[in-house]
Amino acid sequence: MKVPADEVILTDRCRLRYPDEADIPHVWSASLVPGFNDGLAWEHPKNAKELEARLKETREAWAKGSAYAWTAECPETGSFIGRIVIRREDKPGAWAIGYWIHPAHQGAGYATEIASAIVNFGFCRLGATAIRAAHATWNDASGKVLQRIGMRFVGSNPKGFQKRGKWVEEYEYEIHPTPR
Repeated sequence: MKVPADEVILTDRCRLRYPDEADIPHVWSASLVPGFNDGLAWEHPKNAKELEARLKETREAWAKGSAYAWTAECPETGSFIGRIVIRREDKPGAWAIGYWIHPAHQGAGYATEIASAIVNFGFCRLGATAIRAAHATWNDASGKVLQRIGMRFVGSNPKGFQKRGKWVEEYEYEIHPTPR
């Protein structure tokens, strides 16, 4: 299934929309906060210009139907809150989510809200049979988000992703659609 770029998902406090150039300064400012990128698989960008290439890759993945990245913003003000992605995995019907919230908005429940919406989107619109997620073992906040949205711990991966040439261990989670 291909998702049109003008599709919007509304939650109680957020609008999830197709990423655009106006997001770049917000992504850049988040990445400047010390430690922000430590638990993310992507490296700290060297400059804001580098984020233009990432935006292009994000849009190409959307067009191919291999991943859908959404910008979360406040519907009333348009304030940038964060980013979430759902990407196709190799196993048929399997997808994975990843998310981050701008440091200015962390701790307010936004990650749980948007992750729940994207899991629902994955099952209802994409026909997912399983949705996975992982987080660095030291990132307890992300683990709590995944548990709150109904994901179950399935194991640990000592080679989750590489950061500055070293492996970062991850805890892995999974959820399946609830039978109707």
